[in-house]
Amino acid sequence: MPSRLDSVLSKKELVVGVNRVYEPFYIQDPKEGFPGFDMELAKLYADYLGVALKVKPLKTFRQFSDEIAAGTIDIAMAGMSTDLSRGKTVTFSDPYLLTTPAGLVNKRSLPPEPEGSIVTTRTFKSLEDLAVLNALSFSVRSNTTNHNYLLRRFGKNQIYSYLSDSIAIDALTKGNVICYVADSLYILSLLQKQPSLKANYVALINPVMDEYISAALPLNDLVFADNYNFFIKELKRTGVIEGLRSKYFLGSSWVK
Repeated sequence: MPSRLDSVLSKKELVVGVNRVYEPFYIQDPKEGFPGFDMELAKLYADYLGVALKVKPLKTFRQFSDEIAAGTIDIAMAGMSTDLSRGKTVTFSDPYLLTTPAGLVNKRSLPPEPEGSIVTTRTFKSLEDLAVLNALSFSVRSNTTNHNYLLRRFGKNQIYSYLSDSIAIDALTKGNVICYVADSLYILSLLQKQPSLKANYVALINPVMDEYISAALPLNDLVFADNYNFFIKELKRTGVIEGLRSKYFLGSSWVK
């Protein structure tokens, strides 16, 4: 079976699916010079192949996998995390970013910090640290690896899942839950967009589970995957990936 890469090279166009609801991987109406992490990555890959770039903003993993299979997109670079069930319909590339389930927790739900000379205080830096608290409640976007993590680790607690992150965040800010859960990169970008959240919420971004952000390619297309993996390896080796990570997740210049 011919590789999709042959088709890309012959038509001289790479069609990339991007995530239209996941800033800063993709940013609608972006500021000059800040099109989004995955947009820059896609342009670099198209340039490496010597072809034109076309992007198609989509939303769900099902849309990405269906359109890759149908040939309407060639590859998805969409802030996408891997798991075994997803790997049945697409071939995942080597990861280009590492993240973890993370959270924003209401400061008022945490024990008060000790006063005076007491130094044996417990710090809250990861979701696992919340296990010592009672009456936990969470909001999360449904059908995500973060949702699955909560069900496994905190399944006896109240977990409210929503169709979008914006609704899940509303549940936190309205006081309906004490912790909103997303991946750490999303939490970092949210704090870049809304720094005022730091006044009332603590970010829990220390690792609890490795979550790989990878590109999705046609199922069992090992030629295409090998080509892309070499590209990613070289971008890691030369510091390009780290530069993009700092640009979008450790800085706020992209925020409109």
